[in-house]
Amino acid sequence: MNYNSVCPVCSNRDQLTSLKWRGYNIIHCNNCELDYCGEMNEKEIGGDSSPVNLQGIKMMSDLFYRTSDLAISFASRRKIIYEDFLNRPCKKVLEVGCGPGVFYKPWRDLNVEWTGTDINSYWKDFGKKNRVPISNESIDSIINKYDVVMAHQVIEHVEDPLKFMKRITELLEPGGIIHLELPNQNSLTAKLRKISPSLSHDYGFIQPPMHLRAYTEKTINYLYKRLNLSSEMIFVCGNTDHTWGQVREYSFFQKSLYTISNTLGMGSLLIGIAQKK
Repeated sequence: MNYNSVCPVCSNRDQLTSLKWRGYNIIHCNNCELDYCGEMNEKEIGGDSSPVNLQGIKMMSDLFYRTSDLAISFASRRKIIYEDFLNRPCKKVLEVGCGPGVFYKPWRDLNVEWTGTDINSYWKDFGKKNRVPISNESIDSIINKYDVVMAHQVIEHVEDPLKFMKRITELLEPGGIIHLELPNQNSLTAKLRKISPSLSHDYGFIQPPMHLRAYTEKTINYLYKRLNLSSEMIFVCGNTDHTWGQVREYSFFQKSLYTISNTLGMGSLLIGIAQKK
């Protein structure tokens, strides 16, 4: 699909500007603040999303057991917040783009039924070897309903974000929660990367051919409004946040950088929690 003349989030045609960056045409929507590339020429096999970096896949595979242990505290804290919004026990969660499935055991230990799916077949094979039930079926073929649908570091890969969000909204129980986690295009890291193409291959978190969509708080809020979802929490935080951060191990330098950027209100993670009305 070609989005050179229409924004994939707000469908605006009149407020688009473009610039050249390292041979790529970057489009900015002045209406919803989405930055994006108009065409997605490389996709995951069987999907409508851009590929994941092979180095990132290897890192997640190698650190699976350590990050799975770290995920326990994250799941416990998030469950409390989910249930405050749900006003009922959280019994079933779906994780779209689950990768190695580090949240499988934590949710199971909290007596929550976890379903994980990832379009990349590598993770299905990885799950079989490590006793994690990962599917690589399309979300279009899922028939169950869930209290929470999570998509961590996913939507920046998706070609048609509106179609994707409509589908995961359909998979929610009444009053169910959507939890998005994605890179923040207004972060300190992103702003430094946008200074000059001579200094950075990336335009913020536009990182061809992997990330071809880059979002701000305004973009996510606009997306939720289009889907008639109640925006409960849309905010930025550092990667090392103890509740909403990424489940990874960080060096001292990384922790220091994320602490500084978060203190400035320019953390690298964008979190969007919305509820189905």
